[in-house]
Amino acid sequence: MKQIGGSAALEGVMMKASDAWALAVRLPDGSIHVERHEETALAQRFAWARWPLVRGVVALFDALSVSYRALSRSAQLVGEEEEELSRGALYATMAVSTLIGIALFILLPAGISRVFVDAAAHPVLFNALAGVFKALILVGYLVMIGRLPDIQRFFMYHGAEHKAIAAYEAGLELTVENVRAQPAYHPRCGTTFIAFVILSSIVVYSLLPRPDVLWWLFLGRVALLPVVAGVAFELLRFSATHTDPISRALRWIGYRFQMLTVKEPTDDMIEVAIESTKAAVAARAKAVAVA
Repeated sequence: MKQIGGSAALEGVMMKASDAWALAVRLPDGSIHVERHEETALAQRFAWARWPLVRGVVALFDALSVSYRALSRSAQLVGEEEEELSRGALYATMAVSTLIGIALFILLPAGISRVFVDAAAHPVLFNALAGVFKALILVGYLVMIGRLPDIQRFFMYHGAEHKAIAAYEAGLELTVENVRAQPAYHPRCGTTFIAFVILSSIVVYSLLPRPDVLWWLFLGRVALLPVVAGVAFELLRFSATHTDPISRALRWIGYRFQMLTVKEPTDDMIEVAIESTKAAVAARAKAVAVA
């Protein structure tokens, strides 16, 4: 059984297979809208995109690109946007979001840590403290937005996505009963990936030369972000497929972070996740109808 990925959307779920992605959304009238988009993953098109470390950056770009498009399309379907954003506008939004993320989760923690620890004298301690600040900022942000009703529903659809993937990859029939019985946490979750980015950054950034130079202290972190993402992806990939003590410990850390972004779904949310999964893994020649 091939692996699939996915993400929550507004009142829906996006599922991504190697040759297509699908979106299922619960419309205001109660029906489920399903659409499939033929799109071969970059890793399937280019051999270099499957190289260790490189594949993590490629997979991240691929996943974010599809997730942003699915989110925009779901907002249009449920009536929160008048029209779907163009590909250019979506990439511009991704770029702005990335810059904000860099400032909030890379530059700010490093700046705060610099007040307490000399980066040149104690690079590991400095980066470990920066990792703690990153985690605190992330947890605080997720706790804050998690109190909003709309975000709580989004996190419930996140749980439905995980359960549907687990049922599909276990070879089970995609029924509400089978999907509901699956765990809400998944070892390949994007939230776990973010946790591993924090862990990886402690090691990678500790190897930066000349941390006493302020501009390089910040610029070097940005320059090495693809390396951090690549290492984090390899940790995610390894821990999801192994049962050794280190892998179990990594999964435990990831699941603790997922507690902030994954909630138990309702049966009607599971139905949406099932329809998205079926559409994503359907044969290329098979048309996907709107239910």
